[in-house]
Amino acid sequence: MRAVLFRPIRYAHDTVKKFEENGFSAVNVPMIEILPNDARVRDAHFTILTSQTSARIAVEKELLRGEIIAIGPKTAEIIENTGKKALIPSRYDSRTLYHEFRDVLQGKRVNLLRSDRGDPVLNRLSEVCDLEEYILYSIKILDGEKQKEIVREVLAGKFDAVIFTSSMIVEGFMSNLESRHNLSEVRKRFEDVHVIAIGNPTAKKLEKYGIKAHVPSEYTLDGVINFLKNLRQDVTEI
Repeated sequence: MRAVLFRPIRYAHDTVKKFEENGFSAVNVPMIEILPNDARVRDAHFTILTSQTSARIAVEKELLRGEIIAIGPKTAEIIENTGKKALIPSRYDSRTLYHEFRDVLQGKRVNLLRSDRGDPVLNRLSEVCDLEEYILYSIKILDGEKQKEIVREVLAGKFDAVIFTSSMIVEGFMSNLESRHNLSEVRKRFEDVHVIAIGNPTAKKLEKYGIKAHVPSEYTLDGVINFLKNLRQDVTEI
């Protein structure tokens, strides 16, 4: 099974390696670029981290304050490698974090560390706590020849699975369509391949373009790989 992903360059090698170790052929062409910002943070009772990127920057720049809440095990792992513990919501998305930790954060001073494209639902925590948002990095959509070429290859049917790991990556992919006519081609092509979205926000972004995606039960690359393994097993049994 041939899979294509569009994660930032920092994660490309490890992403391809993980898929290949699980018996898949994988290609990763970045659709977005991470641009770190300078940031200083106040003391706080809690720090919320919404991604691996925000966790890495926070560790490198010593921005962790108080107890840590991290979206997803990979984000938590970065924190735990420093000797600290991290709390994780039961589903790895901002909405679940909001609902599950709203009471925990009541009356606390909370630092929210994330990108400039964060889910606004977390800003609603200000209703119950002293919330301060810090933008650790900006996301830039890439639109070079490599990006346009991989879109052409997707349209040509070179992949069995097309995997989107964030809503901004969906935007990046769509911005690299060379004409509006290509969107109808994408919709048609995606009827014949496995389109996978990590998390409901990413799936909803695809729906805005008329594309339905599978969402694995676990919002991680491991969840995607397990989903694909089950698909492969079903095909073998048939």
